[in-house]
Amino acid sequence: THPWCSDCQAGKQYLHQQQVAFIEHNLSESPEKEKRLKNLTGSRVVPGFVFRENSLLGKLKKPIVFTGFEQNLDQIKSLVDHLKKT
Repeated sequence: THPWCSDCQAGKQYLHQQQVAFIEHNLSESPEKEKRLKNLTGSRVVPGFVFRENSLLGKLKKPIVFTGFEQNLDQIKSLVDHLKKT
């Protein structure tokens, strides 16, 4: 995220409202995290959302990745609803 990014702020607010735990990496304070963002999402655009879920065997499944909040809101809502049910 970046503090000046309104999409980042909206995404964080939504996750807080839904009581979804998340890890934030502020690229303004930790610019070295930008490379990891690009590796995970394929882009330097913020916000990047990376949802991870364990398989039945306890191993991590392939992460579900979104770049941007507003344009992915429906998919993020659906995924959050799904994760809250499991």
